[in-house]
Amino acid sequence: MVVVVQEWRPESPFEKRLQAAFAAEDLPVCLGLLRQAEIGLPVTPAAAEGREPTAWPTFTGGGRTWMAAYTSIDAMRVVLGDTAEHVRVVTFAELAAGWPDPRWGLAVNPGLTTSFFLEAGTVARLAVPSLVQERLAEPGSGPPIMQKLLRPADLYAHLAEGESRVSGYCHRARDVAHIATPAVLADALGRAHEEGVVTDEGSVNILRWRAVGLDLYRTPYGGVDEASRVAVAGWVIEEPPFVGMGLVPNADQVIREYKVDGVGLPHGTEIWELTVDGVEYRRAVYDGDLGRWVLIDDVPAGEASDGPFHRGAGGPGGAA
Repeated sequence: MVVVVQEWRPESPFEKRLQAAFAAEDLPVCLGLLRQAEIGLPVTPAAAEGREPTAWPTFTGGGRTWMAAYTSIDAMRVVLGDTAEHVRVVTFAELAAGWPDPRWGLAVNPGLTTSFFLEAGTVARLAVPSLVQERLAEPGSGPPIMQKLLRPADLYAHLAEGESRVSGYCHRARDVAHIATPAVLADALGRAHEEGVVTDEGSVNILRWRAVGLDLYRTPYGGVDEASRVAVAGWVIEEPPFVGMGLVPNADQVIREYKVDGVGLPHGTEIWELTVDGVEYRRAVYDGDLGRWVLIDDVPAGEASDGPFHRGAGGPGGAA
């Protein structure tokens, strides 16, 4: 168990604000500051040198396992002394993406008077706020561009049967803007194993639209069973590799995901094909006035000047 240190005088403006909010018992301000912060996880010298795998720094207390993290190297060294030679710096989103066990908690600055003991569900909500919360934080931002990889059956439902609703898991286009290879994109989203997601030609088909009614896009906090769902105060249970922290099941990626149920697609929704060469072609546009999909001749992303979701406007390679 970590022993509380009585004296600690933070030097950074961030830690001074955090300490002042803590002293004022203003938990919302404390959590707001932590959400934007990077935190340090102690790393053993052997792990830093590559002689052993990097392990999660944990300790036990109150019958629980806690992961230890610090708001600065100075704060960590006040508690750990000379043993704190190496640190791995992560954001809350990166921490949540690789969260090892929903039963664990996060101890921020354990051993210092300004310390926080957070449940896994709190970590998830700090890492992945809802779309509504993001809009409130950035009131001038436009509607987020969402997208979803389509299986052959999904493609048929839209183009052959006129389906104009979307269900299941989707993600923000800007979270994958750096990925322009179909197989890499499918793997990043945890969908490479699904038959037909990557076509025989090596392409992926992408449904892309502007989200309206942001409360319809629910962040999937939960777990793989009832115990893990309760541990993060979540609402959904899914089969593994579901992680329930609001991110796709890939510890090496920070891609937020959202669950929708029969949400209507707006006018102008598009279907794009991302080819193995890393080139996008717009294949279809949904006409909300006519209530049907309109097929488009092969138009590479760089030439689709009238399409709102091509590269540079929120799709892979652009910003949303």
